[in-house]
Amino acid sequence: MEKNVLLTLMYILAVVIEIGVPLTLAILVVKKMKASWGVVLTGVLTFIGSQVVHLPILQVPALLYKAGMIHLLPQQWPIWAYALYLGILAGLCEETARLIGFKVLKQKAKDFKSSLALGIGHGGIESVIIGFVVLVSLLSALLFNPQAQQAAGMSADMLAMAQTQIEAFWATPWHLPLAGGVERLTAIASHILMTILVWKTVARGKAWGYPLAVLYHTVLDGASVWLSTLGLTSWQLEGCLSIFFVVSVVLIWRFWVGEKKTAAAEPAAPDPVVPAA
Repeated sequence: MEKNVLLTLMYILAVVIEIGVPLTLAILVVKKMKASWGVVLTGVLTFIGSQVVHLPILQVPALLYKAGMIHLLPQQWPIWAYALYLGILAGLCEETARLIGFKVLKQKAKDFKSSLALGIGHGGIESVIIGFVVLVSLLSALLFNPQAQQAAGMSADMLAMAQTQIEAFWATPWHLPLAGGVERLTAIASHILMTILVWKTVARGKAWGYPLAVLYHTVLDGASVWLSTLGLTSWQLEGCLSIFFVVSVVLIWRFWVGEKKTAAAEPAAPDPVVPAA
């Protein structure tokens, strides 16, 4: 079976982006900004916790449908309603998890760097998981050996199915894996922005931060679902969604600059009084 060298290189580059970018950002925020690894880990846990709630809730409509309590599954709704449903559900689950994370951290998350650290942990672990899945798929395709599988006792039907999957893998357009890496850049930037918005509610008392994060998440995920039904190529889809990357990066920068100005304007803490001997 012929292996596509260019496709292999694109998969490797995608994995480097999906795993390397969040790890690099985590190291930078800890080493350069002196954030805590504990806050990064909290971000990881908020993502995992949100999915523990999110994924089962996604199955509820199917259970209600089987019980005859609803007549249409969400997938059968108008596309705008289905996109809105998925977006709101993801937004509520993930932003609430971030909110809880900051509430648990309390004073440990009072500085702006903590919002960056938790956001990197939350969006980064999702990217790392996807990167590892891609890496395992690539290694499975590279190391696949029909003769060895047959000698190991794999049935003819299973072997034929595996060969079909491997052939489909190598038939992937060479540039397509990189689109997945670009998608992760948009997702990570958006996760960091949404985390900052939630942090604003907890650390700065800005009531608009949490609902705005839910709204942004809803629009992002809803747009992804809706655009995916329009017959766009992967690159056209990522091109449309790149607006969220630009908006996220610009707003992250503005919030960062604003927090630095606020910190500079705050009066310095008085030196401790040392009692005379």
